[in-house]
Amino acid sequence: MKRRFFFHFNKPESKKQNRNVLTVHWKGSCIPVNAIDCQVATETHDKISQPTCVVRGWASTVDIKYIKDKKKAIIK
Repeated sequence: MKRRFFFHFNKPESKKQNRNVLTVHWKGSCIPVNAIDCQVATETHDKISQPTCVVRGWASTVDIKYIKDKKKAIIK
């Protein structure tokens, strides 16, 4: 079963960690990651509230992998 997901740049957490942080929203959870391998079709979506622009799509799974010192989301 495919479920809706979206991700966006997380500016406050990026400043705190002094590196790029993206937040993936999947099944009611907010998952901070440093990289994304998205293997499904996506689209941008503008919102009035923050975050004002997100990338969203439909996926079957979101797996989190640790590669060296990075946390990576693999979206299928």
